[in-house]
Amino acid sequence: MAGWNPHAGPNGDTSGFDAPFAPYGSGTWSLLDKLDSSSGLQNTGPLTFTFTPPSGTSGGWSVTNTSMTSSVTLDLAFAMHAGNQGGAWLFDNQAILPGQTLNGTWAINWTVGNGQANNPGFSNLTLFARDMVTTPVPEPETYGMLLAGLGVLGMVARRRKLS
Repeated sequence: MAGWNPHAGPNGDTSGFDAPFAPYGSGTWSLLDKLDSSSGLQNTGPLTFTFTPPSGTSGGWSVTNTSMTSSVTLDLAFAMHAGNQGGAWLFDNQAILPGQTLNGTWAINWTVGNGQANNPGFSNLTLFARDMVTTPVPEPETYGMLLAGLGVLGMVARRRKLS
């Protein structure tokens, strides 16, 4: 994880983290998924997301690469909104192998000027990506063909050496 930005825009706005996260990648951010009171996570594409609980001040998250044939590498940003504030966490150049699940936990622990807890609770979450690359994983028979080809080359080289 590359960093956290307390100034991320709420409700899916990326303007708050374009500049602070700029050193970690390039290009524009694309919305991957969104969770709020009117919509749940849609989970389209090779990545699926879970986020629990959908309300409260702490919970867990996971992202799974559902493809069994391709790795995914991307800059992934979780942008959370609670009360009238937002924050974002960047996973820079994150590789997710076929079938792999990444997971973690989150918590809102804010205090006001007098040191008293001011935890407004989760409002919404948006997931953004940029620099996404999908790389096919070679099939096992590809490695077998490579080894057979190297064996043939070795036999030809040995034959030439002997003659």
